[in-house]
Amino acid sequence: MSDKNQGMRRTFLNDIIFRIVFGTTKNERFLRSLLNAVLELEAQDKIVELELLGNEMAKSYLSERGAVLDVRARDGQGRIYNVEVQVRDPDSYIERSLFYLARLYSEQLERGDEYTQLRRTVAISILDFVLFPGQPRVHSRFRFCDPRHGLELSDILEIHYLELTKFKRDQALQTPLEKWLHLLRFAELYGAGHEPLPSSIQAEEEMVMAMEAMNDAYARDEVRELIEARLKADWDENHRMKVGMAKAQAQGRAEGLAEGKAEGKAEGKAEGREEALAQAARAMQALGMDAETIFKATGVRLEG
Repeated sequence: MSDKNQGMRRTFLNDIIFRIVFGTTKNERFLRSLLNAVLELEAQDKIVELELLGNEMAKSYLSERGAVLDVRARDGQGRIYNVEVQVRDPDSYIERSLFYLARLYSEQLERGDEYTQLRRTVAISILDFVLFPGQPRVHSRFRFCDPRHGLELSDILEIHYLELTKFKRDQALQTPLEKWLHLLRFAELYGAGHEPLPSSIQAEEEMVMAMEAMNDAYARDEVRELIEARLKADWDENHRMKVGMAKAQAQGRAEGLAEGKAEGKAEGKAEGREEALAQAARAMQALGMDAETIFKATGVRLEG
């Protein structure tokens, strides 16, 4: 392992790492355990089968800022519903998460389909920042309801926010959700080998294996390259936005400010993504993917 990789913060909340650990078929049991804990599903209501949707590595990692995972889930009674997981920054977060939930719900139907075909749709946001200041709850769940009369319209749309920074290290670890929250919040301590996992978590096979999968991912150079490519794309975009805004401010025109911001953002996205996708393509090649698959995912045609 390189010195650079040793200095990289080990966390599940990097969206690339989250997808590697929870978004591959071989690790389906980790995601199933996490979703059952968040949704508080038990017995026959538990999720028993998952289908990962839209798993295009480079596009999802570098080009889009939507869901980290889109999942079609089936419970023990055969009911099917959709689950979306996001790990994102705080910029316009509530509006963004509602937009993706609505899109996930509406995209289920094609022209001519019956509305009865719509399945329960759930969005889960795992956050490392405070979304609701002033209230201590870590886990908030929302549905459509009439607040004046306490009448719930339907559970077909549901959105969960998990504010990990509110979860304290000395908090009890009794329920599956409390154990998962602790692991997601404090993985850096255990991933770096500073401390052993709490005994209550050591008894949970999926959680122990998820930690091992996270450590393995951070140990791979090609994964580090993907993370660095994403960080560089973000840095380039932010830098060009600042340059555009500074230029507009110097001109002293309100319209120049708006145009400069839009221009800087567009240029940053285009150039940052182009270089980041090229790096991602090389990393995918190192993983043994064939040239045609890499081209379809990134638009980059590699030589040799």
